[in-house]
Amino acid sequence: MNQWNYFFGAIMLDSDYKGFLDFLQNRMKTKDYYYFHPDIFSTSTLEIPYCYENALISFGRTAKWFLQYEYDLHHFIREFEDILNHLDFEYAQVRAGTVYSEYSFFWMNKKKLEKYKTRIQETEDHFKEYNIRFYENEHFFFGLGDIELSTGWCERKNDDAEDFDIQYPDFKYPVEQINR
Repeated sequence: MNQWNYFFGAIMLDSDYKGFLDFLQNRMKTKDYYYFHPDIFSTSTLEIPYCYENALISFGRTAKWFLQYEYDLHHFIREFEDILNHLDFEYAQVRAGTVYSEYSFFWMNKKKLEKYKTRIQETEDHFKEYNIRFYENEHFFFGLGDIELSTGWCERKNDDAEDFDIQYPDFKYPVEQINR
């Protein structure tokens, strides 16, 4: 058991980079998040050759006793999904080194998939074919595994899924949203 932990990840924005900057610089601090602060996010650039088409935003920080209990995980997911609800994103990935294990979580924006009528069913079929544990709510697919941020395909499930069930035996999704 290790008290010093971390999380890091990336968000693939679609087209509203200015909306991301506005949220990060003007509104995020007013949210009073516990896990997320504007300074842990890269601001990226739209300048070629550093960015082509979609901007990739990275973030990360260290933590102490990170996600030790199930209610911590629920709180973390609520905060991150609240952030995602303010962004024009396609896919997001978080790698979390917790007290007991390391997990990979992903999110897919269902609105972006709905642009292509067959994409939602294809995505669900793909997850089932590769035995990817996934959940959904009205806005997101959320799952355990590594997602390809350019395409949204997830072919590598979380190797520690059994540890996840032991650490969080009563995990349910969706978790309650933050009303802010």
